[in-house]
Amino acid sequence: MADGRSTGSTAPLGVGAAAARLGVAPETLRSWGRRYGLAPNGRTAGGHRRYDDEDMARLLLMQRLVASGAAPAEAARRVLAGDSQPLGGDQATAPAAGGRRAGAGGTVLALPDAPPEARGLARAAARLDAGAVHSILGELLVERGTIATWDTVLRPVLVAAGLRWEQTGAGIDVEHLLSEAVTETLRAHRACQRKPDAGRIVLLTSPPGDWHVLPLHVLAAALAERRTPAQVLGQLPVSALVSAVRRTGASGVFIWSQRPPQSAEQTGQQFPVDALPTSRAPRALVAGGPGWAHGVLDRRVVVSESLADAVDLLAATPR
Repeated sequence: MADGRSTGSTAPLGVGAAAARLGVAPETLRSWGRRYGLAPNGRTAGGHRRYDDEDMARLLLMQRLVASGAAPAEAARRVLAGDSQPLGGDQATAPAAGGRRAGAGGTVLALPDAPPEARGLARAAARLDAGAVHSILGELLVERGTIATWDTVLRPVLVAAGLRWEQTGAGIDVEHLLSEAVTETLRAHRACQRKPDAGRIVLLTSPPGDWHVLPLHVLAAALAERRTPAQVLGQLPVSALVSAVRRTGASGVFIWSQRPPQSAEQTGQQFPVDALPTSRAPRALVAGGPGWAHGVLDRRVVVSESLADAVDLLAATPR
């Protein structure tokens, strides 16, 4: 291929997987195929079209040319002609300061060890393309489930976005778009799951003043896949949490803390075990997040080691 780059693909890809690799919406690839002749050449044994390595190299070049300022029709003409030189040189993929690379819509997050799907998601977020973020995540959630998508794709991108903001003061728009788009996609994924089993609900919350509630939506989606009823309440004062537990007879309470408490007394306020109403049936009390790393919690509270661990703890409690 003229641009000499490999996408690292080992097997022909469907449109969803190919789009995830590039960080674009599947409809974008379908449009490029219909309008500009960049349809996939590979086929499965059953005759279904798939993008092979050569197809992916063409699509990557198309993306580079459009990023450098070429109109899509002109970019496609140059791709099919084997012209790999972007407008104005090769700035679209040249390394920028700090190991970041310039691309369409701004700076791409550095994810050198992440899988292609994570890099594709990062490119979509850097372009502030919420539609592509929705599409990539939606397909990944269906294909792999919430836990695998979170661990291998979503969390690395969110960490990279946070580090970029801490180190440069830039990219808060990317981080906010990711948070909003991911939350919406997770809600849609939950709505597509089978109806939860009957029984008591699990309440998911954060301490007062801790607004990092995205992990709560991730956990809710993972519980929905296990047919465990759950409700995201966001950050709540102690009195509101106590009221919610009393009114629902919750089978479990999960509290995510991003920031560590300032004192042992505040730790107790963040997870107010003694204030919660008693229950005849077992109730899971689970904490998660870096805020609990050095806190001394009541022995009745289990600190989850991962998303999968929290799901197991909360789904196992009789409802």
